[in-house]
Amino acid sequence: MFQRPLQRILFELTCGIYTGALAIVGVALVTSTGYFSHISLATACLDFLFGVALAITRDDLAELLVRTRLYLVFSFGPFFVYLISDVVTVFSTSSDSTVLQNWIAEDLLLTIAGFFLYITAMNHYAVILRRHEEALIEWFGRPNTSYIRLIRLLSIVGGLIFLVSGFILHISIGPIQGLFPSIGGALLGNALIIGKSKHYTLFESGLLVKRRGTLNNRFISRHQLRSVKCDADVLTLYRGLPWPVPFRCTLTSIPNAKSVIHSLQKHINGD
Repeated sequence: MFQRPLQRILFELTCGIYTGALAIVGVALVTSTGYFSHISLATACLDFLFGVALAITRDDLAELLVRTRLYLVFSFGPFFVYLISDVVTVFSTSSDSTVLQNWIAEDLLLTIAGFFLYITAMNHYAVILRRHEEALIEWFGRPNTSYIRLIRLLSIVGGLIFLVSGFILHISIGPIQGLFPSIGGALLGNALIIGKSKHYTLFESGLLVKRRGTLNNRFISRHQLRSVKCDADVLTLYRGLPWPVPFRCTLTSIPNAKSVIHSLQKHINGD
């Protein structure tokens, strides 16, 4: 196990953590015994081992999660339910708790575990992709000003929502409540580094994007890449759902920009 790449080890451990979190939430809700009861903890330990074993035995598990975008269900699914619960809690005028309010702690726990699963699965798949597929085009590009402003605004708004919610909401799981403001801080930090250049690599199966100086990888499958457009001094790569915001790079930041544009138009636009 320890001879494997670090990205795979982290992915296997995160799979175990996610299945363990799913088990402890499920058992606690079904049996009403609490998160730290003997039966909840025992079930969580068994499911942790099951998740690790599944990731070890299934070499294609990370690829399956990324290619089918199942990571969206595990990470963003509970996240949206949590946001709805958050809004209901803040604006509710009734003293009686609702079903959504009762699920806040569970949604937050699964959201955090899901985001770690998403990050480790994507990083592990990036290693697999570079090992098994030949890169068609590679380039470094810095986002243009309008793109930086948009993502910075979204990061600041999201960060403030997390920070404020961390202070006004009561989460029944102490450690999770402590992590909650940290997510807001991470989003605000993202607003500061959003201007960094990104490393783009186009493979036959899709586009891999990595922010320079970080471990953050993103994969966009080939059928999600809609078109390439070069306008003035900006190169734009349009992509489909679930990420409708295109990638925009300033041409002055791309070495051999004409060659990159020609290759992209050939492989994506079919020109």
